[in-house]
Amino acid sequence: MKVVYPTLVGEMAKRGVKKSVVASALEINPRTLYSKMQGKVPFTWPEVQTINQRFFPDMNPYVLFA
Repeated sequence: MKVVYPTLVGEMAKRGVKKSVVASALEINPRTLYSKMQGKVPFTWPEVQTINQRFFPDMNPYVLFA
């Protein structure tokens, strides 16, 4: 997978956050999440906020999605 969001991918791996759980929290298909993580489809600001607040509340969203 092309790494467009290395901090997000790294933090998910480090904290054991599964892509399927993130997709479920965003109420999207796991394939859609995969496309977003590859940079093919942009994340919306509400999606960024949901991921940040639910899974990485201790991180700045601008750093997480850099």
